[in-house]
Amino acid sequence: MNPWEVEEPFGAWGSLGALAHGPVVLARAPGIGVGLRCVFAFPEGLKLWFVAHCRDVAVLPENPSPRSEEEAAEQSRRWQEFPASPDDPVVHVTVDGRRQRYALFERQDNASWAAGERYDSCELRVPGLPADGCVTVDVAWGPALPTTSTTLRLDGLAQVAATAVPLVEP
Repeated sequence: MNPWEVEEPFGAWGSLGALAHGPVVLARAPGIGVGLRCVFAFPEGLKLWFVAHCRDVAVLPENPSPRSEEEAAEQSRRWQEFPASPDDPVVHVTVDGRRQRYALFERQDNASWAAGERYDSCELRVPGLPADGCVTVDVAWGPALPTTSTTLRLDGLAQVAATAVPLVEP
């Protein structure tokens, strides 16, 4: 299921949601950062708004040719774990033991490149509310930003989701 092209019944996600968490820096390296602006809760699930910024795209090199069989095996392993171009930020979201991969470049609500900088921003949907209130987010951005994991505790999520503000009066 593609989380941004979900076939939903008319009216699903038809509210502004309720703020469940935010903001948090998920990973940083010199000149690079990936963060989560906020998490909105809805009765149908969650929306997460990610941002990624790189001040100097020169730190996002293409994968170099492996110099040894060990290096080739490591590149292959990393490609399986985070299959994306090395200059694209990738996010994995785990909810209730179900891990989903999202490449931020595949869903750019806002992207810009200027004077060697790159900025990506997107929102993604996670269907359903986590039973344990935990959302684990793993981010990586090529060789410049190694995989970093953050677990968000969204206490009282069902109650928060129940307060989602409707966009149109019933």
